[in-house]
Amino acid sequence: MATAFSGSTIPPLGSKTAADFLDARKLLISLLTPRSSFAAGKTFAGRGRPFSFQEKEMQRFLKATAIFLLTAFAPLAASAQTSNLSKAAGRYVAGAYQGISNSVIGGPYATGTVSIQLAHPWIETPDGRTIYPYSTSLPVTIFNPSGSETLTPSAVSNCSANSLAPCTITVTASNTHGQGDYVMSGTGGLYEAAFDANGNGGGNVVVDPGSSATATNVTNARALYTNVGIEDEKTAATGIASPSLLLTAIGTGTATASSTLYLLSPGAATNAFTNTTATNATFVAPRTGTLRNLQCTATTGGVNASSGAVTVRSAAVSSGTFSNTSITATFGAATSAADTTHTANVTLGQPIQIQVTSQASETLAGVVCTVQLN
Repeated sequence: MATAFSGSTIPPLGSKTAADFLDARKLLISLLTPRSSFAAGKTFAGRGRPFSFQEKEMQRFLKATAIFLLTAFAPLAASAQTSNLSKAAGRYVAGAYQGISNSVIGGPYATGTVSIQLAHPWIETPDGRTIYPYSTSLPVTIFNPSGSETLTPSAVSNCSANSLAPCTITVTASNTHGQGDYVMSGTGGLYEAAFDANGNGGGNVVVDPGSSATATNVTNARALYTNVGIEDEKTAATGIASPSLLLTAIGTGTATASSTLYLLSPGAATNAFTNTTATNATFVAPRTGTLRNLQCTATTGGVNASSGAVTVRSAAVSSGTFSNTSITATFGAATSAADTTHTANVTLGQPIQIQVTSQASETLAGVVCTVQLN
């Protein structure tokens, strides 16, 4: 059975393709040495192929040259490909994902809301890993001769592993699209890298200088997965947002019963879970940004389902008067509480506090809360 020759690897020894390669190399050398040209031609004739040196010398010369050069440069191509690692030192590199392409099949697809079929539901990283990233949270950029557009699917179907039908994304397109249009990352590879990291148990994604991710992409990517961090290695001139900060507040011991309490920062003189001073700021915003991803734990759960209602609050710098944000969570009898949905914008220097309400005969104790500032 013949072995396929991809051009990126040398054919296996003993295969028909390998023999063709070796004969092609001999023919190439012989054609450059006129006296031995006819002898080399016998090699091909002996393999059951008709050979006429006078009529086919140039054709065979070109074929031999092509095969020889493709194979000679294959190691260099392979080296260039594998040096662009998508995962290095445990971190996922956004720029390595942005050049991965898929293509549109079928069509033509009109403008407006349209379902576009893709050649396959997966993409393959430069270092050979296959992932299935298409979802309603993954913007894609579709290229065609009339221009490109970045679109976020409103629906996807058959885009998971082992799907038999074509992967289909539903988008609202401004351009027409059709067979052969390229489909690539709409976020400079950032969302694909974050998806890959999340699928492998979490990790950090590096926004490297090679990625075209925008500041908005970075901010939004930080909210995609609670187990994926985003590191900025682009220069400040690109406008990429600063790395996210984790603000921490604690209350040691058992909560004072039937009270509205306020957690304190780890550096406070006392962190007892007894502070009822409503004007105390847990921390001050170190920069302008967005609060999100409230995560709280306790060493002991609450006395009932209403125990430990947590609310993130902020105050205007000018007045210092606190008001509730939409970021809330409730422990109940459990030892954890979280809000990964809601967000709140704050400005540099704005006071922030974390409020916890307790019940009669409260048992909630040892509370630690963190909130992410992007």
